[in-house]
Amino acid sequence: MEQDVGVTRDEAIYAAKEDLNFFGALSIPEVFRFLFPPVFLAIWQLLTSHATEDRGQKKLAIGLPRGFGKTILLKLFVVWVILFTNRRFILIVCNTAALAENFITDVSDIMSSMNILRVFGDWRLSLEKDTLELKKFSFRGRNITLAGLGSGSSLRGLNIKLVRPDLIIMDDMQSKEEAESEVESKKSLSWMLGTLMKANDKTRCLFVFLGNMYPYAGSILKKLKTNPAWTSFICGAILEDGESLWPELRSVTDIMAELEDDESMGHPEIFYSEVMNDDVAGSKSGVDFTKINIWDADRDVSHIYPQGGYVLIDPSLAKKKSDELAIGGFLIYDSEPVLTKLQVGKFNPGQTVDESIKMAASLGVRAIIVEAVAYQASLCYWLQLRITQLGLTGLNVLEINPQGQAKNSRIVVALKQLTATKERIWITKAVRSLVIHQITYFDPLKPNNKDDILDLLGYSYPIIETHRNYLTMFNDITTEDETGTPQDELELDF
Repeated sequence: MEQDVGVTRDEAIYAAKEDLNFFGALSIPEVFRFLFPPVFLAIWQLLTSHATEDRGQKKLAIGLPRGFGKTILLKLFVVWVILFTNRRFILIVCNTAALAENFITDVSDIMSSMNILRVFGDWRLSLEKDTLELKKFSFRGRNITLAGLGSGSSLRGLNIKLVRPDLIIMDDMQSKEEAESEVESKKSLSWMLGTLMKANDKTRCLFVFLGNMYPYAGSILKKLKTNPAWTSFICGAILEDGESLWPELRSVTDIMAELEDDESMGHPEIFYSEVMNDDVAGSKSGVDFTKINIWDADRDVSHIYPQGGYVLIDPSLAKKKSDELAIGGFLIYDSEPVLTKLQVGKFNPGQTVDESIKMAASLGVRAIIVEAVAYQASLCYWLQLRITQLGLTGLNVLEINPQGQAKNSRIVVALKQLTATKERIWITKAVRSLVIHQITYFDPLKPNNKDDILDLLGYSYPIIETHRNYLTMFNDITTEDETGTPQDELELDF
């Protein structure tokens, strides 16, 4: 059932022109469930500002991950162009003619929705030609052509009454198979540059390329990304702050599950190229993801007991308030560390203390490790105070000194140990996705990587070497009652 817009006609026209969320609710109320995320608003501003320019050639390359409604955004844009600009010939190019025809049909359906007809009038009364691939009509004093075709098609007939396309939209024009094939990718790019983009209005034309990054040299989006003639806006499913591009639509947990699936098949590059739109991910770390030492918790370990363990708080605590902090729980098997648990979040000092003690209690380890630098010295104090307040025995706070070794150097050593066959670092399946995500973007030459988890790994062997005697002697963590008698169960009331 169509929704009443609830405003006057003039108010609706103004709001639709200026506000993407209002325009979405007006145009597609049946599918508009969530407000568009900030990234979409930024892309919308880029698209609409270029669409209203009267002269010149503009080229936009937009990369958005699959499953986030990028084509919906593009269809709304075409409707917006029809309603609010003086563009006269809109050409839609998809990988196949059928997809282009579906695009045009969906645009026509939006234009024919009750809300649009009420506010902007019935454009169908002046419809001159209506086929699956072509619509010609008059609207607001100008003749408009909306055409669609598949990639590689003949462009004969696109010059209609001396009018050529002044908006060319390329929506997922290249398939994954075409990008993978050197022959097909060259053919597709040649047709795009030499045929399609030559059939435009010479006074002005806006080119919009929307697609996915493919992990192949033939990926068109990859080429456009580095072409100075194109303005690129490329975004992955997970943003730099660790949040989902569109949390209401897809959570970080769901997105990371996709990474785990691709990684388990030995192809994490598919995730990073097509979901994260990052064509260089993982190239600098040099880690073979298929060879990472994964500790299988379900294996028969009846003869292998942990010789100890510890909890390590993210050594790089002196961060911006907005940065996340990592707390890692390690168990030691055959003198080799296993990252077993991870807590990652935006913790204040009090939360850091409590979460660390909780993790230590859950693993039954004897030590919480803190880096021995100025800022962390106070944390040692508060940890020990909290342990005393709780009446815990068998749990102590220990320090580790970086000994002048640069963090990136420490991490590089750890990355090698992650795939080594002796003196190994292990990780469990539960933490694998988070670890791999940071490895992928780690650059040894950059000083400001997001590497809190990797830094935990970098300290694992130095901690064992420094505190071996203490760590490898298990003591149960207990509480004492007022008489000093140990209690059987540890209950932390945080």
